[in-house]
Amino acid sequence: MTAERSKEAAGRAALALVEDGMRVGLGTGSTARWFTQAVGEAVRGGLRVRAVASSDRTAALARELGIPIVELDAEGLDLAVDGADLVDPALRLVKGGGGAQVREKVVAAAARRFVVVADESKLVPRLRGPVPVEILAFGSGATLAALGRCGAAFRVRSGGAGRPLTSDSGNLLGDGWFGVIEDPEDLARRLDAIPGVIGHGLFLGMADLVLVGDEAGGVRELRRREPVE
Repeated sequence: MTAERSKEAAGRAALALVEDGMRVGLGTGSTARWFTQAVGEAVRGGLRVRAVASSDRTAALARELGIPIVELDAEGLDLAVDGADLVDPALRLVKGGGGAQVREKVVAAAARRFVVVADESKLVPRLRGPVPVEILAFGSGATLAALGRCGAAFRVRSGGAGRPLTSDSGNLLGDGWFGVIEDPEDLARRLDAIPGVIGHGLFLGMADLVLVGDEAGGVRELRRREPVE
């Protein structure tokens, strides 16, 4: 329960950043869920927002809570709030354990401010695997081979009866099992260069602020430093 309390503290703290009339991106995962719930409570109290959900399950939760869901368009977003699997001291992230990393990245990139909510267990001195990927089903064997040349074995996730897991967009989900990632920017460039890769879980230079919840229910702020050389 202490871990859940940390997640709740971080997720609810992000509500203070939401202003009336904002267009808000809602993330996916156990910590981001607390933010969505807090927004829903505020909407019932009179807050006016329009929201874009980063996954079908977040959209379903938002609708249950009475949060108006809209399409992501050229207007973009004022704020996006999401969780992370790992956060390093430069606020570089690994995301996508829940399989929504591409939509999450689209939402984060469309926001004028991207804020991450996390518990203390997500803070690491250096990023490591697994690194999630979303790939086209067509030619997936060749894509996995190309991914393997990036320094780790990549495998497609399996669901029930051994069937491959897919994203909300219908693409295959997989993971690369790295140790410490010595150069996240170089790895991101290599992954981006593989044609069959729709997206990956390295979110670099995107987070403006990380709200970290602790077991006592407190929250501290981590802000982005100068770009990593």
